[in-house]
Amino acid sequence: MPFSLGVPVTLKSLRKKDYSEAPKTLGEHLKKRRRELGLLQREAAVRMGILTETYLNWEKGHTEPVAAQFRPVVLFLGYDPTPAPTTLAERLKAKRRELGVTFYQVAQHLGWDEGTLTRYLNGTWRIPPARTAALDAFLAAGESELAVVLQLPRR
Repeated sequence: MPFSLGVPVTLKSLRKKDYSEAPKTLGEHLKKRRRELGLLQREAAVRMGILTETYLNWEKGHTEPVAAQFRPVVLFLGYDPTPAPTTLAERLKAKRRELGVTFYQVAQHLGWDEGTLTRYLNGTWRIPPARTAALDAFLAAGESELAVVLQLPRR
């Protein structure tokens, strides 16, 4: 006899996963990792050091973090979910995400005006060889070598 009267019985079933096994968007990556860790959205936000509302907007795809805010995402996920950069502008954005720095801080570090850097990246201006070397050195430098960039004022 499988059931006895007066004995409490708990039935359990496997719940269908409510996230994609092959995430495509940042929000899907965040939700998958959060579910794997068994965290609530507010707990994931606390781990990342951001507001719960910010996390909710990222997970639901309403907004995405700017490059300077991306570092906690990479630390939480354990990887950068964005596609591999192909252009110079994408490489610089990936480096900014890795360091958690603003565009302004990069321009300051290079000793350039933000507008100048923007024009180089969007192809309006051709980058002189000396500046190409400086930008390549920045992109190739390790995190410890670029710690000074984090000390520069943010804007």
